[in-house]
Amino acid sequence: MSSDRLGGVKTLKVSGFLDEFEKDEIKKRVDILSLFSSFGVSYEKKGRSHMAKCPWHDDDTPSLSIDQGKGLYNCFGCGESGDIFDLVQKMEGIDFKESLKYLKEFDGSIVPFPKTLEVPAEPVPSESHQPEGGSVENESAFDSVDLERVMEFYQRSLSSSREAMDYFKSRGIGLKVLSRFSVGYSNGKLKDLVSSGQKKALKEIGVFNEKGYETFKDCVVFPLLDSTGKVVSLYGRKIKESTKIKHLYLKGPHHGLLNRKAASVYRGEIILTESVIDALSLIQMGVENVIPCYGTNGFTDDHLSLLEDERVKLATIAFDNDAAGSTAAEKLGQRLLEEEIPVKLVYPSHCKDWNELLTLNGRKEDIKPLLDSAEVIYPKGKSPDFSVKKDKGKYLISASDITYRLLGVKELFVSNLKVNVRAERNEQSFIDNCDLYSARSRTGFSLQLSRLFDVESKRIEKDLIRMVEYLEEERDKALAGDEDREIELTEQEVEMGMEFLTSADLFDRIVQDTELLGYVGEEINKILIYLAASSRKLDDPISVIVMSESAAGKSYLIDTVKKLIPPEDVVSMTSLSDQALNYLPEGGLKHKFLVMGEAVHSEVVEHQIREMLSSHELSRLVTSKDEKTGQMTSKLVRKEVIVSAVMSSTDYDLNAENTSRSFVVNTDESTDQTRRIHASQKKKYSTDRLQVKRDEIPRIIKAHHAAQRLLKKVFIINPLAEKINFPDTLMRSRRDHDRFMDLIASVAFLRQYQKEEKEENGVKYIECDETDLEIAARIIKEILPATLTNFPKSAITLYGEIRRVIRDKAKEENLLPKEVSVTQRELRELTGLNQMFVKRNVKTLCDFEYLICTGSRTRGSRNAYRLVADESIELLDMSKLLKS
Repeated sequence: MSSDRLGGVKTLKVSGFLDEFEKDEIKKRVDILSLFSSFGVSYEKKGRSHMAKCPWHDDDTPSLSIDQGKGLYNCFGCGESGDIFDLVQKMEGIDFKESLKYLKEFDGSIVPFPKTLEVPAEPVPSESHQPEGGSVENESAFDSVDLERVMEFYQRSLSSSREAMDYFKSRGIGLKVLSRFSVGYSNGKLKDLVSSGQKKALKEIGVFNEKGYETFKDCVVFPLLDSTGKVVSLYGRKIKESTKIKHLYLKGPHHGLLNRKAASVYRGEIILTESVIDALSLIQMGVENVIPCYGTNGFTDDHLSLLEDERVKLATIAFDNDAAGSTAAEKLGQRLLEEEIPVKLVYPSHCKDWNELLTLNGRKEDIKPLLDSAEVIYPKGKSPDFSVKKDKGKYLISASDITYRLLGVKELFVSNLKVNVRAERNEQSFIDNCDLYSARSRTGFSLQLSRLFDVESKRIEKDLIRMVEYLEEERDKALAGDEDREIELTEQEVEMGMEFLTSADLFDRIVQDTELLGYVGEEINKILIYLAASSRKLDDPISVIVMSESAAGKSYLIDTVKKLIPPEDVVSMTSLSDQALNYLPEGGLKHKFLVMGEAVHSEVVEHQIREMLSSHELSRLVTSKDEKTGQMTSKLVRKEVIVSAVMSSTDYDLNAENTSRSFVVNTDESTDQTRRIHASQKKKYSTDRLQVKRDEIPRIIKAHHAAQRLLKKVFIINPLAEKINFPDTLMRSRRDHDRFMDLIASVAFLRQYQKEEKEENGVKYIECDETDLEIAARIIKEILPATLTNFPKSAITLYGEIRRVIRDKAKEENLLPKEVSVTQRELRELTGLNQMFVKRNVKTLCDFEYLICTGSRTRGSRNAYRLVADESIELLDMSKLLKS
């Protein structure tokens, strides 16, 4: 509960509150034993519970436990579990909303409307009925949370109304589209479920008219959203064609838009339709870049602001194919041209409107030729001759008779945009560096080029500005990715994902699948990075730094795992400027898998990464001028960040502040691993590998993407934490122990569909089990000793080779191993290891006093090295990590 702006009145601001309210009430009323009996399941009392034969699998002896007090059931045989709602959904094959209706009928009760709606700050005295975009002087003071609750009630009423569903069926609009846009239906029963005080509040909003009847009775209702995604208004469409007034709105000017996110995703072209039904019809046919107007005169300031804010390049006006639609389209086109927005006019061929085309089995393929053939009308003075082609990191731009080539464009840029520009015209060329964000730099470049090409300098500068606009748009698209695209899994994808998530050998499957993708060996590293990527959905994800020599395969390891993660959850970059992370869009770094490539960044970026991993936020103090006083003021800007970050590095002397926040692993640099890689590479062009690439790899990636999308955020409880006996001699173990707890939670999170979901005090959670601890312990035993002691695994590998070489020499010379010395050259020649590997790790072994540098043995300046003792390296005793 929180205090809102309406006089301190308390309101519950949670999504789906109505469903939860009714759900809790029904749970109190419906007896789970009676419900099982109604499905023909008999039971016997065993202790505090009741046991029954499970109806979901062949059950010779009762294995289904029913807890009458908690209203829960669990089968020890097949793992089916849940409450009364899950039971009805499984037995009847219906969804949650239908199960809610089923149980209300089973109980014979009606749950009251929640008592949380309050009167807005200012009433709005105006008519509710505005079919064609009328306006009123006084602005409406809606409380969007109240409207969201009203829409939730209407949305639940839609599926239970045969008339409403028949209406959409006749219109050809399917359930997926209706659900996506939270479409509802008003059956007029809202007035029967609210108190007099609530009714008064709803009348002030405009949901009820002056006579006390619902404004949208017998209407299908559509929520209209503002820029933050909140419901700020409603639009209703009568389903009975005999009704005189078919289009209904709330009081005051029209607020909010439907499908407004399309403008940020499809900036190249937005289609404006005359009505909401026409917009949904196009979306049903697969055309997504659509935003509806509210009638022929229903293009509002909200529409224009959205087009301008998102810098939409082209507005296609697709009104009805009649006289009124044609006139209104031309009028709107002229207005947009005055705002310097290019337009196209498109009408449905041989149909009155787009919905009629849909009902005649229209398809996206029928619409595309209409859009492609329509002439683009440009504002005066705005040249259409501007095309861009991106090729291997460079941009080739044609602007009339001048061709520009841009090099050195950063993937992420904020305050500077320094590029190398090569301009060509009539076999003349000019090359210079230019900061496209600097007016002085653009002016200087334009003047020099204009003298050489004998053209106006203003024309050159205009070309440069258009380059900036294009590059900014490309940057924003890359950052936004597929966030706004709703991913709907098919039944086959759900089956593939669940088969993976519920398999007993889940972690073996990860190793096998990554090997099929081409990365052999290093099982622990692959499992750890996959767990890190999966943990992005947790509140405390884990991060990894991969260290090795160049060409050891660290980037390939990360890229292999990255392929298995849905692209909408991956933020990958190879370079970035100091402040680029601060300017990512809101939510751009929330529950993402962040791949940053080689960890060679400025100190500013490294500090930001540390802040992201530790405090889960990015904060900066910025200065701005107060518009009223003109004085400069400071403001603290915060952005929530929850990421699993994976980086690679060839630098073994990384900042300890960075390494202490991540698991540090080394790739396998042994000769055996090199042999495995060579063996795999030899099959690269074989027929077997071709078949794997064509058939197996797409299936593997599809299954993992589905599994990752099926993972749901859930609370995790670890009742076995006291069994952990973590090393405590080193200060940095304070952070490493916390990361180990996060690692155990990550394992449990990935295995969530193999666990019983429990509930206590209304909170659902899963518990870590022995298997989770064993898997996490196996991983930590491999990587923790080297991590805690800053002793790289590669040094242990070399130490083993040195002992082997020295033992062989000692045997030949009849000496003890500790009496034999060896040079770096001998090590390279006898082991085949490269010079940098040997040199770096010999120094480490000397620093840790496992080797002694004895200086030159005879004449010359070569150093020789002896073992301090012919013993294996035991960095930490990890045998008692878990108490028995």
